[in-house]
Amino acid sequence: MRRIATGLVVAALAALGLVAAVDAFWSPGESSSQAARQTATAPLLARQPELAVSQLREAGVSGLLTYSDEDCRLHAVSLPELRPAQAPSFEMCRPLTASGGLGAIDGEVVWSGLGYGTVQVVLSEEQLSRAIRAGLGMETAEDAGFRAVQAVSLDDERYVVLADSTYEPRERVLAAFDGRQAAFVHPGWEVGEARAVRPSPQGGYFALLGEGWVGTPIFSRDGRRLDLPQEMPNPRSIAWSPDERWTALATDESVYVYPTEEPERLVVRIPLPVRDLDWSE
Repeated sequence: MRRIATGLVVAALAALGLVAAVDAFWSPGESSSQAARQTATAPLLARQPELAVSQLREAGVSGLLTYSDEDCRLHAVSLPELRPAQAPSFEMCRPLTASGGLGAIDGEVVWSGLGYGTVQVVLSEEQLSRAIRAGLGMETAEDAGFRAVQAVSLDDERYVVLADSTYEPRERVLAAFDGRQAAFVHPGWEVGEARAVRPSPQGGYFALLGEGWVGTPIFSRDGRRLDLPQEMPNPRSIAWSPDERWTALATDESVYVYPTEEPERLVVRIPLPVRDLDWSE
């Protein structure tokens, strides 16, 4: 399975420089819309960000944070200096989310090749249901079905699927697959009301997104649940550095940057309120 974007996203990618495919699980009001404005914008940094700059510089953190404010206007700052940078010239509430060409249609996991105008079934609803039942220890409940609602590729081998049960009470689960074989399944109590999966740039991690929040479910590609910094307020969005060494979690008032695998070692608080964000080179 190759990580190929759709033609629509290629056009968006040229303008954004963010990621490769549209996350279709946010409401239409949160999609991008063209709106002329200056592209060099002043970020909404609070006063005295010098401590954050010093910590970021000392830790060797670099890159570009592109983020949206509450009015869906895009801004950007460079790391570690936190200097204003050029941002895209249209409005977008949330960055695009990579899917690797995968999607969900009629409860099935499908892949659409760029430029071919064809859709290939990767995992049928029947195959999905059978694998999830086995992962949840429900092999004997043959009437318990599941329908895919989102699928994203982590790399050429593994992809993850959000799926809803077809029985009552409704349950949303998350499953990771290597081909048609389920690697692991997370039950509803771990998934909650998650509406989408956001993968890291290289597919080493992924997080579950809800309506305006990032739940504590942040996982490595093998399903291991990652800890958050102890002092972390309720986060609403997430991004990873391009090399995945660093994680950025956004709250209503700040962006917190910390080593992905060592959240207790260093936490840098950037006094920057954002709605959502992306991290690029």
